[in-house]
Formats: sequence, C-alpha cells, structure tokens
Amino acid sequence: MISIRPLDRTRVLLVLTVAATLASQLLADGVPAGSLWEGPLRAAAPLGGLGVLVYMFFRRSGSAVAFTVTGRAFVTSSHVSRLLGFGLLLGSGRTAFGEWDGHGPGTTLLITTSVGCVAVFVVLIWRGMPALELRAEGIRLTGPGGADIPWEALGSGSPRRPSPSSWSLALTVARPDLLPKRLRGRALLPLGWDTHPHLVVAAIRWYVDHPEDRARIGTQAEHDRLVSALDRV
Repeated sequence: MISIRPLDRTRVLLVLTVAATLASQLLADGVPAGSLWEGPLRAAAPLGGLGVLVYMFFRRSGSAVAFTVTGRAFVTSSHVSRLLGFGLLLGSGRTAFGEWDGHGPGTTLLITTSVGCVAVFVVLIWRGMPALELRAEGIRLTGPGGADIPWEALGSGSPRRPSPSSWSLALTVARPDLLPKRLRGRALLPLGWDTHPHLVVAAIRWYVDHPEDRARIGTQAEHDRLVSALDRV
C-alpha cells in the first residue's frame, strides 16, 4: 500500500475541490437556460460548501491519533482552517468563476474581497498552514498570528483537557515573561487540529512535566514512545 503524507493528501483534495467548483460552473454555463440541469449544476457547489461548513461546526477537530514527524518537530495542521477554506471555495464558486461584467462598484468590491479571501485560504491550505508544532524548545504556531511558546513558560500539569465545545485551550503559565506579549494577558492556544485534541493536550502536558524527553522531539522513535505512553495514561 502506498502511504500518502497528510499534506499531500490535502493538496490533492484542494485540487479536486477547485476542479469540481470550476466544472460545475462551466457545465451550468453550457446547458440551455431553463434546462432541467441548470438549477442543480448551479446549486451543486454552494450546497457542497454549506455542507462542509455544517460538518465543520459539528466536528471541529480531526481524529488522528498521531502527529506528522518531520525530524525537528511533531506537527499537526489546522482542521478548521482547511474545512473553512474548502467551504468558502465551494460556496463562492459562482462568484469566483462566474461572469464579472455588468456589476456595480459595490458588487465588484464584494466579489473581489470574496475571491481574495478564498485565495488566501488556498495558499494557506497548500502550505499546510496554520500548523501547531511541538519542538525541543517549545510550542510553535505557524501561519498568521504565529507564536513561539517555550516549555519553561508553562506550569506543571498544564493544560487541562478541554470540553468538546471548546475552540481554544487555556495554558497554565509559570513564566509570563517568556511568552510573546500578546499571550501574556491570557495564554490561549487555538483548537481544531487534525490530531485529536486529547492527544494534543496530553502531549503538551507530557513535555511540560518531562523536560528530559524534549531533546528527542521530532524523531519517529520518540513519537511512537509518546503515543504508546499516553495510551497507558
């Protein structure tokens, strides 16, 4: 069996989403006006986008029981951002690939803004961002609003397991002076990663409480040992 990396799988899904959105638009433009197929073809992409957003609301995080091992870090990408990007791309397919002529300045501005937002999400999804990285030196958030949080800044036993409805994770801070300025008032990590939130929380807590294991973060052996150890906790 061929193993496909999570980022490669995401890129394949992104290409298929763009292709499906464009195909539904072109097919709708190609059928006669008033045809039995015109309505369903024009509605396919927006309804698909709505379905993705509804799915995102009820399943805010992924269910993976592992991280991606890169050699330097244990990484997980944003499940929420990817789904939101797919949903917006599908939902705005009529806007992005439709006819731009004949609109007033206000509508043109709205269309341009919508397409711009979709383009940003496409780039972020393609690059696997935002992402959460566990490194030997601490936690790194990549992408817009990124931050580096050293392990020494966090208090023992942190963080507590979040509720299923939580969108963020509160960290217990021991050394606020080591945190980025924007996190010193209230240290929160976003949730909604591909890796199950319980594993994310347990892994962070493990390395806060076990500094002797931090140097091995990023290796496959340490990842397998960590997952095995957390299964027994």
